[in-house]
Order: sequence, then C-alpha cells, then structure tokens
Amino acid sequence: MRTDEELMLLFREGSREAFEELFARHHRAVVRFAWRMTGDPATAEEAAQEIFLRIARAAPSYRPTAKFTTWMYTIARRSTLNYLRDTEEEGEKVPILQEGEAEDGVYPVHLPGPEDRNPERMVWEAQLADRFRAALGELPEAYRAAFVLNRGDGLSYDEVAQVLGITVQAVKTRIFRAREMLLSRLSKDVSG
Repeated sequence: MRTDEELMLLFREGSREAFEELFARHHRAVVRFAWRMTGDPATAEEAAQEIFLRIARAAPSYRPTAKFTTWMYTIARRSTLNYLRDTEEEGEKVPILQEGEAEDGVYPVHLPGPEDRNPERMVWEAQLADRFRAALGELPEAYRAAFVLNRGDGLSYDEVAQVLGITVQAVKTRIFRAREMLLSRLSKDVSG
C-alpha cells in the first residue's frame, strides 16, 4: 500500500487515481474536523470539498517535508478559519450541533444495553453531550483547534504544532486551557 506522500507525488505527476485514493482515505476525517470546528454538518461537507480542491491546486508545489496529514490539516484549519471569519463578519453565530444531528448525514442509533436501561441516565448523557458540544463551540478558535486536532483527530503534539505553526509547549498549553475552559463551562451548567 502506498503512503499518502507517495500518492500525492503521483497525483502531482498526473495520476487522478492517486488523488481519488487520497480523497477516499481522508474525506471522513476532514469532514469530522470541519464539523467540530464549525458546528455545522452541511458547512463541514462544503469545507471538505474546498479543502480537497485546495490540495489539488497545491499539488504542483507539494513537497513531502512533513506528513501529508499534517499538511492536509493545515489546509483544513485555514479553510475553517476563513469560514468562521466570514460568518462573524456577516453577523452570524456559528451554529452548535443540535440533538439528533450527525456527520455525513448518518444519525446515530443508540440501542440501550442492560446498563443503559435507566431513562434518567440516558437523558443525563444526552444533555451532557449537548452541553459539551455547546461549550466546545464557545471556545476561542486557537484553543478549539488545538483541542480538536489532538483529542478529536488524534494528531500528536508535534503534528498539531506543525499544523498551527506554534511550539509543542504552546500546543500543550492550549489543550490544557481548552480542557479547563470546557470543565469550567460544564461545571457551571451542572451547578447552575
């Protein structure tokens, strides 16, 4: 199996199949990232299309100096920043995911097991998930990006640092502060 970097180099040389394979490998991850950053599944899908269009346009200048995914998430972050900036300029608030919404148009079905049969627990968990999504949407973009890339998308501190163009220590600090802000907001919701 070819690496992402090899596929990108093949695409740069004209292989459409190589780009299609890259798209197939990474489309869901890019949509998930954009969804977590924007809070809107429809916008996330549009952003993913734009991100892959930008990747295709950048192929002639692509150099495999870092992992392909690091380069891809850098483009994804810039695209979502543009979206967030544009919606703020238009006076729109970035929507927060509503209960029942799901990425890729797939609505999750939770079948309760024996330990989940308590209706109060099920309601509590649904409310907590809604509060978490709302709190995540309220974080400043710099903290949300670091948190989502690391905790949501599984990038290492080094990879997040490359995507964001900051030091590893700054990444750790942003993730720590994001976690603290999330805990603070969630604890206010529970106690308030």
